[in-house]
Amino acid sequence: MAKQLVFRQHGGQFCVMACKKLTTFAAAILALLFSESYCVAGDAIFSSDGGRVYLISDIESKPAIEEIDLNKKTTRKILLTQLEASDSLRGITCTNKNRFFCTTAKALWSLEPQSGRLTKIRDAPNEVSFWRIAYDPKTQRVFVTTDDREQPVFTFKDPGEWIPVRMRRHPYPSCLAFAATGELFFAAYGDLWCGEIQADKVDDQDYFSIAAYRYAPLATLETQNTTPAEIGVADIGVNRDTVHLQLSRMGGSGDGWFARLQRPKVKRDTEGEMELSYEPKERLPIYLTSLRSLEILGEDSHAGYICVSSDETRVHYVLHDKHWLVTNGKTEELHLHKQ
Repeated sequence: MAKQLVFRQHGGQFCVMACKKLTTFAAAILALLFSESYCVAGDAIFSSDGGRVYLISDIESKPAIEEIDLNKKTTRKILLTQLEASDSLRGITCTNKNRFFCTTAKALWSLEPQSGRLTKIRDAPNEVSFWRIAYDPKTQRVFVTTDDREQPVFTFKDPGEWIPVRMRRHPYPSCLAFAATGELFFAAYGDLWCGEIQADKVDDQDYFSIAAYRYAPLATLETQNTTPAEIGVADIGVNRDTVHLQLSRMGGSGDGWFARLQRPKVKRDTEGEMELSYEPKERLPIYLTSLRSLEILGEDSHAGYICVSSDETRVHYVLHDKHWLVTNGKTEELHLHKQ
């Protein structure tokens, strides 16, 4: 067992030094601190035509999905009978061809949502858990996050493909959300980041990496000799002008705020790559702009289920146990009846 753990800040990253090799238990604690496991908001996704919303749900504590027909204003739950009662979905996504994929802790699946039929694509590696899943409409690739510090993100276009995505110095990006333009938004250390997936060829092999910067410092980091009540980004949805967020407790339960802020205006260099400002005089105005635009829409620890239609005209979310739909900036409560 490690006799001493020393945490020190170095280059924007926590380094862990120990007299002996970390035990499995200690490593698991570190993964909990830096992973997306505090994300309490449930995942949701629009169908490719924007006519339906699918949410992670349950039926008498058994894993299920909820289908909302936006045209008929109906809702129904579909039991996922191929999963154990103790299992649960962690993420769900949909491609531009209306193909659905979802994750449990130990497997990646394809899903026929209207029937609830699942087909396993792959198991998670030993001692690794899958988390959320997201689709990038620009590259037409699916991205899966894990709790593996060395390989926190993987991508595939064809289910038989499985390529690690490199992310240097900042492990465990969470709650990935892609804009229609391919801009990537995610949470790290409780803050909101903005970036993109960069692709290269190395020895005729596809090579992917994340290039991103912290856009909005939203985490309320603290320490005290009780359970700290830190708040951070737990769910993300991006439309044409706005980023919708659920801010939740980073560890523990209770406390949550549903919010939105201005979507950043991305600058690109002459080669079309995103500019990542690094000098304080360049970065601080970005923080000020994002924080000034922050608007709290409600206090609710169970809010979330944020998803955006592929054309970015519609946003769905849950707040105060009600379903809401934003269409071209106009917000309405969805009065649903069971199918």
